[in-house]
Amino acid sequence: MTIGFLVNPDLTYRTIEFELEHANQFLGGATEDRVSVAFQEDGSEYAALFSTQAKEQRAEPNPVASLSRNTAATGNPSFLQDPTTAISGPVIFVDSEGEDISDEAIAGVKNAIRAVRGYREDNPEEYQLWRAAVLNMGTPQD
Repeated sequence: MTIGFLVNPDLTYRTIEFELEHANQFLGGATEDRVSVAFQEDGSEYAALFSTQAKEQRAEPNPVASLSRNTAATGNPSFLQDPTTAISGPVIFVDSEGEDISDEAIAGVKNAIRAVRGYREDNPEEYQLWRAAVLNMGTPQD
């Protein structure tokens, strides 16, 4: 069993214990992917597990996952820069090798959640434009 930290797009979260091969039961999709993420610019990287179909199905974007993905890729935590790299749906954060997430990493995720909440409150229009752009990249719903 692996200990992970599940974060939903609405910023609710919880620690979960799961088998890696069964992560999709928490992610809402049949297939999953992983991407490197970071919560600080100290070089520590982790993995985010997410559903590859979530964006296509117009699931809500996950700002914490998007922020941490951008931090790992560019060193810049500004997730609004590129909505095409946004991650949608619930995400499970684990160690970079798929092992248990540490308490230190969970603290980093919680700091990212606080940062996103603050950003949404301070910049509601920009956040809504980013959200709409991500949702518009999904498959049109009839």
